[in-house]
Order: sequence, then structure tokens, then C-alpha cells
Amino acid sequence: MKVLSPARLIRSAMVAVAFAFLCSPGKSAAQPLPTPTCAWPFQWTAFGLGNWLFPDTGNRWWYMPIDPQWRTLTITGGYPKARFFSYAVYDGAPVTTALADHLFDTQVAPDPGGVNPFDPSASSSDGPRTYTVAVTRTDGASGNALRLHAEAGWLVYRLYLPSAGEGSMGGVPLPSVSISDARGRVTPLPTCPTVNRQSELAALQPLFVPAMLETPPITPPVADRIWFAPLPSPPMRLLPNPDNKYMVSFFMSEYQPGRVIVVRGKMPGFPDTYRGAPASQPAPGFDAVQMRYWSMCVGALVSPLPITGCAVDASTPLDDGRFYTVVISNDVLRPEWLPSEDVWLPWGDEQMFPKTIFLRNTLPSPAFGQSVQQAISQGCGVEFNFPSPPTQDGITKAGQCTRKVMGDHYPVAVWCDQDVFVQSGWQGCFKKAGVE
Repeated sequence: MKVLSPARLIRSAMVAVAFAFLCSPGKSAAQPLPTPTCAWPFQWTAFGLGNWLFPDTGNRWWYMPIDPQWRTLTITGGYPKARFFSYAVYDGAPVTTALADHLFDTQVAPDPGGVNPFDPSASSSDGPRTYTVAVTRTDGASGNALRLHAEAGWLVYRLYLPSAGEGSMGGVPLPSVSISDARGRVTPLPTCPTVNRQSELAALQPLFVPAMLETPPITPPVADRIWFAPLPSPPMRLLPNPDNKYMVSFFMSEYQPGRVIVVRGKMPGFPDTYRGAPASQPAPGFDAVQMRYWSMCVGALVSPLPITGCAVDASTPLDDGRFYTVVISNDVLRPEWLPSEDVWLPWGDEQMFPKTIFLRNTLPSPAFGQSVQQAISQGCGVEFNFPSPPTQDGITKAGQCTRKVMGDHYPVAVWCDQDVFVQSGWQGCFKKAGVE
């Protein structure tokens, strides 16, 4: 009799639990979720139970289902001190079918007499920094209105990189939510005292993440050169941010012992918001804001799609040419052999694979022609038919197209022997891999 390893036993048990949930009477992917009794019951973070569906260490996202009985949701909040925030509604719940509508920070008009600090054309008056957003099922609504087309859906509040000293919510409380029914009765929803209740997430996660990801295929290692490809149409099931474009690479083989991944590219100019400046002011060393937000994350393409770490623009060391060097290894702690000017990202548990490295490009400036968005507009990209990753040939072809558009801003990456990196740095790794 074949004896399974502990990791395989755990995976088999998780598959059985997910299968039992999906196949039990009355539990199907199409069944509506229970009506929420409080606002913002779920949060994506890089920590604890919120680490699923590929979050980001620099960001926080709150989300809640929209019940078919609700005709309107009214959201009132304050502008956070942060790099970016937005609201998005998605048709369909629990399984999302399409983006319905969205607004990001500069598009959110302030309450009468108020000020939107994200709007570079706004005056610097001391008026209130509050806003009101409505989620409606009615066409032609004016103001800060988000139109939902389906009976059920999701509401997502995204907050990117709160400023230093402002906590995880950017110095403001979570937005308040009230709902109205078909008769026009308005009911405030109290903010949930506890987010990410384990019992609720256990029921929710299998509806987003197929159980087949618990038994991934294994393929031989690919060449030393690693390519990244844009996703013109990210899987809607994963609730992608419409203000982002993503670039990904997938690793379907087991970790290569004694080797590391080295990634190098040029950082676009980003705002100095982490230190309290407005989103229109570039960080030191940059002449202009070329992109609102940039990050690179390592995650696992296994349930529930967790990440192991991210490099965020504001904390990424750059050389004199504004280039970054990221090294990914299977060490538990940052290795002592890594130079202080390089970023370390953990590969994570070797038994959790396939792995993915993905980049976020958020709201590039129209004048910046070397973004993922520009590459997609020029026909570069690969389809991600979640949960099956793109082929390596497809990623390579799209990556070669994208590098021509992005130039130095394209992330050049290779597998490299650790000894080679220690002795001769990224230059030695690229030379050995035959990369210019």
C-alpha cells in the first residue's frame, strides 16, 4: 500500500472537505449567500485568515455581498490618507460574472462644500473631506453612483498603502453603509465587530477557489530565463481591480535546490504619499508620477491562493539608475548573504506549488508609455483560464512582446545558482543565463 506524505494527506483532506461542501444538499455555487446583518464582514490582507485570493502586503480590501432584496446601498466615508482607494461592484454572488461599475479616488466627488484631497485640481481649503457613494439598480443615477446589473453581487472597498502613522485604514473609520428595500425603508448596517469569521470563510472560499488546485500537476523545470506576461482579461472570478493591470509568471515544477530567482527592472515614478505628500507629488529621486502604485508578489496557485510576500514601491531600494533587484529564495528568514540594497522575497513552503510571481501596475500616467497597460493596448498578453495557468510558450511569447513596449521597466528574471549570485551578483546570474 502506498503511504502518502503528511502534505499529501492534508491536501487530500482539504479536497474532501471542499467536495463535500460543494456537493451537499442545498450547497451549490449558484445559491445566494445569506443576507448580511452587518457591513464589511470580510477583509483581504496578507495575514491570518485574510490571506487568500492573492492579496498584497501593502494593501487592505474590505468586501461584502449585495443581497437581492436591497435596492440601494448608501456609503458615507472620509477620504483616507493613502496611495489609492476605490469602490467596485461586481455582478453575481457568490460567483462573479462581470465587473458592474467602479469609482477610484479622484473620481469620488466630495460632499457639498467638501474637498477631495486626491483631486490635483481641488482647492486646498479646509472644507470637510467626506463623500457619499450610492450603489443602485437604476439607470441614469447621477453623482457618485455605482450601477449593479445582477440581482446579487459584491461590493469591494480597496485601500492601497495607507500613509505612515495612519494605521491600516488611512486614519479614517471604515465607511458607513445603509440599505433601502423595495418599499424605500432605510436600514443602517452596523460595521461588523469581527471580520473574517472562520466559519463564514470556510463556506465562502470553496466557491471562489476550485478544489482541483489541491492536486496540481508537476512538470519538469523550464529554462533559466523567466518571462512575465500581461493578462488582458484577468479571471473575473478573482474580483480583479479594474484600475490595475497584472503581469504574471507561473512555476509548475518543484523548487530547484541551491538556486534563487533574480528579478531586475526599472521602477516607475510613484507618489510620495507614504510620507504624507499628495498623490500628485513624486517620491524623492523622481521627476514625475508615472504610476500610482507598483508591487511584485509571490503567491501559491493552491487553495486558497495565499501570498508569501510582496515588494512595494515605497520600500524597495533602488540604485542610481532607479533599478530594483529582487531575490527570491526558499530561506525562512532573509539570508545573510543577500546585500542590503537588494529586496528579498520568500518562495514559501516548497510543498505548496505551483507558484506565481505577479506584478500590479495601478493607474499609470497617460504620458508614461512603458506600463503593462500600454503593452496590452499594443496586443501583448496571454489568457489565464483560471484555475489552469497559461502555457510557458504563451507566457514567453507575450513576455517578448511586452519587453519591447516596456523597455527597462520590464522585469528581467532568471534562475541562478546561489553561489553564482553570492560571488558575482545579478550581473553574474544574467551573464550565465545568456541575458543582456
